[in-house]
Amino acid sequence: MIRLRELLGRLRLPRHGGRSSLITHILTLQLAIVTALGLLALTGLYWTSRTVVEDNLSHWAAQWASELNELGAPFYLSDTNRALLDVERFVGKFPEIRSVVWYSRDGDPMFRLRPTDEGHEAGDAGADDGAERVAPLEPALLRRLQQAVGTDSPFVLLQQPRAPLAFRLAGPIWNERIVGDALLDLGDAPVETEIELLGFVSLDLDFSWYHQRFLPKLGLASLALLAVLGASWFIGRFTIKRALSPLAALQPPLAQLAKGEMDVVLPASRYSEIQNIVSTLEDTMVALKERDRRLVHLAMHDSLTGLYNRHRFVIELESEIARLAGRDQRSAVLFVDLDQFKYVNDTCGHPAGDELLKLAARCIASAVRSTDVVARFGGDEFAVLLKDVTRAEARQVAAKILGQMRSLTHLHDGKAFSLQCSIGAAEISGERTDPHELLSKADLACHVAKSKGRNRLEFFRASLKESRQMTRDIDWVKSIREALDNDLFALHYQPVVHIRRGTARHYEVLLRLKREDGTVISPQVFLPAAMRFGLLPDIDRWVVQRALRTLAEVRTVHPDLCFSINLSATTFDESDFVAHVRAKLRENDLPGDAVIFELTEQEAIRFALHTAKQMAALRELGCRFAIDDFGTGYSSFAHLKRLPVDFLKIDGSFIKSIERDAVDQTMVRLIGEVAKAANMQTIAEYVQSRAALKLLGKYGIDYAQGFHVGRPVETPADIWLAPDEQKSRRSLLGD
Repeated sequence: MIRLRELLGRLRLPRHGGRSSLITHILTLQLAIVTALGLLALTGLYWTSRTVVEDNLSHWAAQWASELNELGAPFYLSDTNRALLDVERFVGKFPEIRSVVWYSRDGDPMFRLRPTDEGHEAGDAGADDGAERVAPLEPALLRRLQQAVGTDSPFVLLQQPRAPLAFRLAGPIWNERIVGDALLDLGDAPVETEIELLGFVSLDLDFSWYHQRFLPKLGLASLALLAVLGASWFIGRFTIKRALSPLAALQPPLAQLAKGEMDVVLPASRYSEIQNIVSTLEDTMVALKERDRRLVHLAMHDSLTGLYNRHRFVIELESEIARLAGRDQRSAVLFVDLDQFKYVNDTCGHPAGDELLKLAARCIASAVRSTDVVARFGGDEFAVLLKDVTRAEARQVAAKILGQMRSLTHLHDGKAFSLQCSIGAAEISGERTDPHELLSKADLACHVAKSKGRNRLEFFRASLKESRQMTRDIDWVKSIREALDNDLFALHYQPVVHIRRGTARHYEVLLRLKREDGTVISPQVFLPAAMRFGLLPDIDRWVVQRALRTLAEVRTVHPDLCFSINLSATTFDESDFVAHVRAKLRENDLPGDAVIFELTEQEAIRFALHTAKQMAALRELGCRFAIDDFGTGYSSFAHLKRLPVDFLKIDGSFIKSIERDAVDQTMVRLIGEVAKAANMQTIAEYVQSRAALKLLGKYGIDYAQGFHVGRPVETPADIWLAPDEQKSRRSLLGD
């Protein structure tokens, strides 16, 4: 008999494309269930053949017991041999009887009969011969039989110990007669009888004959079951496969969807369940297409004006450069910068500036052809790609932009603003060049236009000085990108010491560029090129990521330490910069107040209005702000009360000569007093001497930074060791 587990283990499910078939799974499950039920049925039939015999033995025993008197004929017939022949004819009708033995009242064997029939072995009826081969009744059985005389169940049924379907049925044979005149007594009194025990009769019954005849039939039933299983397998496969054909028809389009293809035709079905699936998939495809369209649009367009953004414009520019390679055709790039846009923002606020930018975008887009590309680069800067134009045609387009700008007037709260711009242009020839180089050329030309009075166009001219500068910028851009890709930047950390306490809980993060020869380059050398080529946001993100990782390491020893990180102006134009900072704070398990972001005074004044939302979001994280180079801009004190900052860093130009310049002393003292009134702390940069440090302490300046109080260190391990946090004010000031 094959076990179900072995059967399932031998099955090999066909697979389609590395995955098992649903139809095969259903059929296999069906076959397993039917096989299990069939095996259980066959097993039940097998055991039932025996159980039925066993359960009916009591009934059969009672029936045989009623026949024992007839089997007891040799006891009361005078002709014993004739009586045995009658008994033999009687028992010959029952193939389960193997032998009949008669015993005397004492339990000794008297006769033995072994019937001869087609279902029996040859028998004998000799009394002496039978007595020699039959043992007397066991004493316990003899007593039970004697007690059964005259009872309602005058028999004993015993199962043979070594033959489950063999039994022994024994019972007493007696005569019963009415005593005296009881036969004529018609009253209600019980009739008195007299019992005479004649002997005992024992039958050996073997029902295995029935069982042996049943096994071949059981085998035929098993073969029939297997045939039914095979037929159900093939019929079920055909039926289920046909029923599931609508699902199978969905496999090819679903495979296309899995590959990201959205132009997929889904088959219709007459089944409502399948049609619901198809409808859901179609709705999902429509939603995914719309989502992809929005994502692509957001990734490639400016959210305010709807124009292409810097990333998409660079892609278009690269494509145009590749298209013109080796051809005698020309195109041009225009770099458009709005004039006096900052004045509108500062005067009327950010919403008015946004409306002005939208107006400028529509003006530029309407002045070019549909095949040209217009993009907003950020802030008040735009770029235009003019395809297949000569220098003269590019001048005409630029003049059209300038003319339309002059004719526009922007009204806000009763105030009228004229819209003007400066344009720089650079030609694209058949020579292979870098798109960032072209943008840098157009940007330089735009600066020339601004320096010559604004509201005009200037083409890039490769003078000797400009050519050398451009070559240097391109070299620096390559080095910067290599440093970003290969972690070639390095961070140094300079302590900012509290003047009165003499402790350093605050370090400024300084950026350096490592050359392959081991030399270290100051940021003043390469940052101008990075700014012209739009790489400052990438650099700032690298610095934030690396500085926060180092800060988390250092705070395991100094848990109160914080870092001050410089940010560029263009970083605040990145809409996801706040999310980047939030993610890095969580990643390094740092509180927001462990970070101070530094901006120059001019940038802080500009961003106080332009990016107030960004700064507010960073302050909600707990981050603090510091104004760097304070005192060098115009109207510094006028803007001070509007700046949402925590620290003022006094520009080093006031500190270098403070011990001998009365004007510098007065400026530093005034900055300290105004900062305290505005609830800000002050930091003096470029502290190079003990005398300068003493004056700063006298004027109430809070912190000092410079070589006299601490030089930049290169590794976090150096931060752990220096400076000595227990350094007293007297030793620091030299009192």
